Amino acid sequence: MEAIMLALASQAGRALVQTMASEAWPLIRQGLTALYARIGESRANEVTNALEDSRRSVLNGGSTPEVVASRWQGRFEALLEVYPEQAEELREVIIRATSAVDTESDRPFTVGGAVKHGNSQIIAHNSGGGTIWS
Repeated sequence: MEAIMLALASQAGRALVQTMASEAWPLIRQGLTALYARIGESRANEVTNALEDSRRSVLNGGSTPEVVASRWQGRFEALLEVYPEQAEELREVIIRATSAVDTESDRPFTVGGAVKHGNSQIIAHNSGGGTIWS
């Protein structure tokens, strides 16, 4: 898979999680459902359910934002590997949703790489619910 497709899948996974507790959530859920509907209606229903399950998991603390973003990155990589023509639509869904989240304060979840802090390592940071240390 091309590096640009991998980067898009990664960006899409992070953007998805960043919008989960924002007003942009319906935009990204609807956009991704429509994208998968073009592939097949059963896929769209499956994705809608998976999106809601992922959102509940992050909001309830069942999974970290980082883990959920990584899982969706994998889904998006699989999508783009089979349907590379969907890359532009995926990019547009992400742009529309993230542009609806105006400021960092509107993004309750920050998803990024691990960061060292003293002898500890920040694995994931959820500004709405704390930092996970290892």
